[in-house]
Amino acid sequence: MSALSAARRRSYGRAHRRGTRFELIPMIDVFMIVTLFLMVMAFLPQISESLRADLPSSKTAEKTPPSVMVQMTKDGEILFQGQPLPPEVLEGKMKALAAAKPDTAVIIAADKALPFEKVVGLIDRLKSAGIKRLALATAKPKG
Repeated sequence: MSALSAARRRSYGRAHRRGTRFELIPMIDVFMIVTLFLMVMAFLPQISESLRADLPSSKTAEKTPPSVMVQMTKDGEILFQGQPLPPEVLEGKMKALAAAKPDTAVIIAADKALPFEKVVGLIDRLKSAGIKRLALATAKPKG
């Protein structure tokens, strides 16, 4: 009986070892997804660093896709779509934008070192141009 049970144990061990396989395809899929994730995350910091304004921080800051962004640098220069514009030209472009798409949101990214009255002046210009939806861009606090 011991010879029979020893033979069974040997055959069970061989069958069990043959049944275990190392699957390579799922592991390649996982590595591909991780690689794609890392590639996307590598370019994310470049998007927020493209702003020329040093934004104030807010604990409740949210990332929203801006429809149109107007930036004010610490020298008071106004940028619309990355191009510097005088306030009168910006107001004309905003009137045309408000007439074409009345529900367009304008995100104001003003430098935190800028005097508040300049930001209020920009808001007044945008509202007088017919812009109904305004928001101030903020950054999450570091730390």
